[in-house]
Amino acid sequence: MLRGIYLVDKLRTNVDKEVGALRSLPDIDIAPLYFEDIVTTVGGDGRILLVDGSRITPPDFVMVRAFRLDDSKAYHLKSVLRMLEGMGVLCINPPRCKDITADKLLTFQVAADVVPDVRAPKTMLVTPGIDAAVIGENLGYPVVLKVLHGEGGTGVTLVEDEGALKSVLKIMSAVPMRDQVIAQQAILSSKGRDLRIVVIGGRVVDAFVRSNPGGFTSNAHQGGHVEEFDPPDSVKDAAVRLADAMGMAMGSVDFLFGERDGEFYLCEANSSIGMPYLTDGSRGDVVPCYIDGIKRLLGMMR
Repeated sequence: MLRGIYLVDKLRTNVDKEVGALRSLPDIDIAPLYFEDIVTTVGGDGRILLVDGSRITPPDFVMVRAFRLDDSKAYHLKSVLRMLEGMGVLCINPPRCKDITADKLLTFQVAADVVPDVRAPKTMLVTPGIDAAVIGENLGYPVVLKVLHGEGGTGVTLVEDEGALKSVLKIMSAVPMRDQVIAQQAILSSKGRDLRIVVIGGRVVDAFVRSNPGGFTSNAHQGGHVEEFDPPDSVKDAAVRLADAMGMAMGSVDFLFGERDGEFYLCEANSSIGMPYLTDGSRGDVVPCYIDGIKRLLGMMR
């Protein structure tokens, strides 16, 4: 019997439903735990975990579901994961993977090294004092502005022309920003639509299109819905290679649709498989594929 922890933050909802789905796995004992209750320690007995004042034996694996954390909590979570990784616990996903996927610019930099054959939207870091004309000349209009560490489609906006961009940059220069911003070439052929490829244990277990005809982003939180889709093998292979380079045990890689059939652009990578797409009851036919993938991943530990 493998013992696991479903590591969440104290604001996380829907935990019981998600853990219930995981408890259907044979030979798996998994329970939720707030990462805020774990004390990060170094030295002493390397196989003892201090949780809310109590000493427990570390689990065999942890699955992480914690998003939109402030800097202090994000540091705490990463320190916990680094500690668990040092104890030999399988982290799904490890700190390095979460660092890369949480940083959209770093994701593209890693992809440029490991999947140079995959198209990527032209991207620029928006630095203080950068001129709107420089962005427009290099990326064209409309241009997409993204918060570097945004999740769930938040912090993404489409800017139509130089006048609008100047206004946004002026506001950004006047208000203290909690995050970096990148500007990207807009792939209008994929407006409100993207492709998600789910990778578990180095294999593709699912692929689907998220569509939102009424909006610019396709995330479920923004009103997107799912359509089945079978992408080319080359795109699946790119997703696996990128996931491997990130150390991703289980997660997803998103692509945008180009103007021509079979043309795709990298959008982002996620250290999450998108649990809402599985727990809403609409995709029960693919759940066994995820279960098989997780069983295979955990089976590597035996």
